[in-house]
Amino acid sequence: MRRLSPALCLCLLTVGSAPSAQTGQVRRSGQPAAPVAVDSVPDARIDRLGHWLKAVARHAPGEDDDALADVVGLSNANLKELWIDANVLIQVMRGSKADRFNVRGASQKTSTQTLYTKTQLHRLRALACAAGGALVETPCMAMGVGDELDPELRQLAALARKAKLRGDDNYILRRGALLHGDVPVIAPLAMSAEIEPRAVAGPERFRIEISDGREIELRQSAVHWEMARMLLDFVGPRGSDRADPGGDDMVRQWYRATAAWMQLRQVHDKFHLDRARELFPADPDILFLAGCQRETFAGPAIQAAVRSAVLPTGVTIDVESGRGELRQAETLFRRALEIKPDHMEARLHFGRVLALLGRPADAAVELRRAVVELRETQLLYYAQLFLGSEEEALGNREAARAAYEHAAELSPTAQSPLLALSQLARRHGDRPAALRAMERLFTIPGGDPSEHDDPWWSYYVFQARDAGELLEALRQPFLAERLP
Repeated sequence: MRRLSPALCLCLLTVGSAPSAQTGQVRRSGQPAAPVAVDSVPDARIDRLGHWLKAVARHAPGEDDDALADVVGLSNANLKELWIDANVLIQVMRGSKADRFNVRGASQKTSTQTLYTKTQLHRLRALACAAGGALVETPCMAMGVGDELDPELRQLAALARKAKLRGDDNYILRRGALLHGDVPVIAPLAMSAEIEPRAVAGPERFRIEISDGREIELRQSAVHWEMARMLLDFVGPRGSDRADPGGDDMVRQWYRATAAWMQLRQVHDKFHLDRARELFPADPDILFLAGCQRETFAGPAIQAAVRSAVLPTGVTIDVESGRGELRQAETLFRRALEIKPDHMEARLHFGRVLALLGRPADAAVELRRAVVELRETQLLYYAQLFLGSEEEALGNREAARAAYEHAAELSPTAQSPLLALSQLARRHGDRPAALRAMERLFTIPGGDPSEHDDPWWSYYVFQARDAGELLEALRQPFLAERLP
């Protein structure tokens, strides 16, 4: 487990420099009230859409292949146009006969009106027949589009048809989400985009990079996550043109795996987990990750960066005050525990949030239960360390000392419990005990005490330790049945 940036840890443990953390959702205010009209669509956009369909069907999830390179090579402006055209394509796949389309993302207040020529609409419908596996169905046969498609698109249509006959009419949607979700995981540098001098239709995101509580860089972010979420928003059940992503287990699995990956890499996307909770309001794992994100947002490093950030006009950071974020975390952890009372890791974080809110008695109740029921050593270490602090706040000196000692036994190279023992003794006037604890700290094997391994360094990412396994399980069913 890699260490956090020292900016997100106890400052007493800060040594040297470390990688920056990425946080926050930055949004541009003052969006126009009326739809943005696109008077004409260049033919190249329809060609790009066809090329994208092939990339979606060729990509091996989790691999850095040519299909991934194709979408990585798109400019952010092109990606936004693709977001619009893919949305329209899916509307046509789902039976729309319109000749103009309004497109609006889940987090957008305004829509984009897109107009296509008659020839472009015909081509769109041909691509929709292929993407929907419908070439042999009456409407597509009546259009005679099969002869217009190249062999690769006809093969794509056969793969989509095979999935459809199994009851899953979402071949392109699922694979498209996996493709675009792989961009930040496999090619993270591709997520940075130059800030556009003028507004461009389509979704818009910014990213702030912070380190040691300071803003390092503000950049526009390529909208691959927005593309993936939009595609999954259209996922529907068997035999229905109605979207119901909240009833689909693969969509739930995708949100859980990608949210865990984001937290492991300290790339915090509030919109991502907000959408996940809208779709799966009773999923304890998603609620837990959302609570962990809010707990992280309440930390001093992110709060300091939010207060000091210098932003362009009309851009704001969607992070509340420290106490506001803690209250949000409390609500999310409480809800997760109502649904799954034996989620002991959520109970551990719940106890710590209550402690940070200044409620030591309530926190101690949760942490004592966590200490009894947790089995994983590192989680138990956190529980004992936090419980020691709350027992001390309640005036239970011996109970606090015992908890700190247990934490020290669980992680013999950790500094935090020894420092806590020293401080506990000093506050009670026991100078010899305070010195003994510090002597133990400086005699830990391994050289410089500041470099000793302490699980505290990874507290803010440890909840996402299974991100790799979750992504692998998500991708596995989609490694077959793709274009060569």
